[in-house]
Amino acid sequence: MTEPTQQRPRVAVLVTTWFPGSHADVIATRLVEGYEWQGAHRPARVEVASVYLEQLGSRSEVWAQPDIGVEITDRNGVPRFPTVAEALGVGRPGVHVDGVVIVGEHGDYELNEYGQTIYPRRRLFDAAVATMLGAGRTVPVFNDKGLAWSYPDALSMVDDAERLGVPLLAGSTIPLSWRVPTGAQWPLGERMDAAVVVGWGPTERYGFHNLEALQVHAERRAGGETGVATVRALTGRAARDALETRIVDAALFDAALGTFELTADQAARARASVRDVFLIEYRDGLRAAVVLCNDVLRNFGTACRGPEHRLACQIWLPGAPHDHFIFLVRQIETLVTTGVAPYPVRRTLLTTGMLDAAMHSLHAGTRVDTPTLDRGYTPVATVADTGVALPRPEGVPTP
Repeated sequence: MTEPTQQRPRVAVLVTTWFPGSHADVIATRLVEGYEWQGAHRPARVEVASVYLEQLGSRSEVWAQPDIGVEITDRNGVPRFPTVAEALGVGRPGVHVDGVVIVGEHGDYELNEYGQTIYPRRRLFDAAVATMLGAGRTVPVFNDKGLAWSYPDALSMVDDAERLGVPLLAGSTIPLSWRVPTGAQWPLGERMDAAVVVGWGPTERYGFHNLEALQVHAERRAGGETGVATVRALTGRAARDALETRIVDAALFDAALGTFELTADQAARARASVRDVFLIEYRDGLRAAVVLCNDVLRNFGTACRGPEHRLACQIWLPGAPHDHFIFLVRQIETLVTTGVAPYPVRRTLLTTGMLDAAMHSLHAGTRVDTPTLDRGYTPVATVADTGVALPRPEGVPTP
């Protein structure tokens, strides 16, 4: 592997807030200070040249969180700037970085009537692109997690990137993390008829991760990805009724839940704690369900079925210091060093759109037709530098 040199590509990091355990901490801190890889601590393959830090700490988490971004950047000699344009120019007019990293997760931002947090990911992206247009130079952009809280915003971001030739990568580390069993994934080009994900977490914040756990397998089915036709979201008693009445495929639910190392009591508690269900019909007829539990589970189990193949696997994540984010940092580095996204941003466009539709469905209490979720794409066969084909680390407990 090529070791980083003094001529590493430089990136501007744009974050909403930076506190212990935040997405900025598990991503940007590693970009600044390096990370463990293949048994050794290594500097990142890119250099953080500048930071735009929008808020100091956060009051909207379970408890107030202190800022650590100022101390980390000061300790490492990384300058902070009060605007996105200044960050991209590293204090001068123009674009004097080779890439942009947007981490718009966490912070004190409003909720709208649909229960969506109005994170400024599109605003940060638009400010970066406007700076590039003014300078006459475009560079790759990474956007952590969903592209935006709103699908129209996400679509605008992708359309602008494609039109202007801005390499764009987005999404979380969930599709990149370890699998149990090791290497499990849907065979590329194999027909898939039904799928169920069993996961956990708050409806919007973790609903996105659960949808990623679905899409990373669903996109590999025969015909490639063609989009989603309808989304129906249920909560509370209606969600649990969907399991009891077998609207959610019972065999696949059992198979997905069976990927976790649960006692009989834990499995019963997980079933009883079902809070939300997303029912998804794809344009090619694939039917899927995402089931969010409120107890026991801390990872994501997926089960899929086709006429010739069945799959059940868990996407496994460790607790702090959240080393699964190293796989995402590696993808950011690859994007910036090569100028090519290692997997399609349209996967994240689709999961962003499915989540937006689910939140609107919950608010309206009805199924939502999604004719604009029609941006198809072809998945890559394999992605380098992930945990997919690696054995789960020994002696590391599940959180």
